[in-house]
Amino acid sequence: MDGMKASGDRLAARIAAGDRPALARALSLAERDPAATDGLLEALRGREGHAYVIGVTGPPGAGKSTLVGAMLREILDRGKQVGVLAVDPSSPLTGGALLGDRLRIGEAPDARRAFVRSTATRGSLGGLTDAARRMVRLMDVAGFDIVLVETVGTGQSEIDVARLAHTLVVAFPPGLGDELQAIKAGILELADILVVTKGDMAEAGPACRALESVLPAWRRAPPVHRVSAFSGAGVAGLVQALLDMEATLDAPGARVSRPSPLLESDVRAVWSELSRCLPFEATACAGLELETEASSMALVATVALAAGAGAFQLGAIASGMAILGAGRGFDCRIAGLDAEAGRLQLRIKRAA
Repeated sequence: MDGMKASGDRLAARIAAGDRPALARALSLAERDPAATDGLLEALRGREGHAYVIGVTGPPGAGKSTLVGAMLREILDRGKQVGVLAVDPSSPLTGGALLGDRLRIGEAPDARRAFVRSTATRGSLGGLTDAARRMVRLMDVAGFDIVLVETVGTGQSEIDVARLAHTLVVAFPPGLGDELQAIKAGILELADILVVTKGDMAEAGPACRALESVLPAWRRAPPVHRVSAFSGAGVAGLVQALLDMEATLDAPGARVSRPSPLLESDVRAVWSELSRCLPFEATACAGLELETEASSMALVATVALAAGAGAFQLGAIASGMAILGAGRGFDCRIAGLDAEAGRLQLRIKRAA
């Protein structure tokens, strides 16, 4: 056991020093050994929170991978270090990533300042796997300024990446005739920035105008950018808008709407792990709300038990979350308890 810990500590030190082969090894570890990865992240605790996480999603065929490749090159030109995680569909034969997204993104021109990695959905119905969340955290502690996360753009992925990212880009192509239908479905309402891709096509202009015409009806109206990854038109403006959004995250109160995506992702991952071990039925994260304090922020998770459950089960959940959470670097304490109703509130924050 001591030898394994020493090996993990050496790997953590290499990642912290910017060793890219060590990062590649850790990312592979995240896909096959969650417990070992959590130990590695614990060894790197204190280095998290450096990266600006940008999610890129949208319907299949929107040109997301080509867009991410263009964004990557523009961000590198501005002197940033960039990690890219492309969530690919799973191979029906091997279960691994098909690597199509990585091929379309292209290899990064500067191996020291950029790192591109693919991971498979592995049957997660288009959402982000726990492995993908850990991989984003590893890129964060590896010292990247920006981490781009591109999803397959179906099912749960839009919601998952919105929870993970500081800023969410939703891309879709012109000429499909379904822009307004997409808005009605609620997909684009998650966006911080809307991108009409393939901006050199004649249909791109009408698509932008269709979006802009309905923005006043939205709770918050994200800006619309017309971008051609092929010609490069609009890419610099899009990247500048993203960097401007990053600058506002450090302003007082600016993180209230989406303040701690990696912490929220951790909470959901811990609950997923715990719920598989419970001998009784429970539903957690029925509510997950931000609570701001004088010097820190916390998430309050509401847990609801099935009818007939009691205080013992609630206590088991609180204890389990506290133990698993401590291993991931956050404190979990009871904020409210209603044993009769079978409801529990847990306040979760990063450990000091």
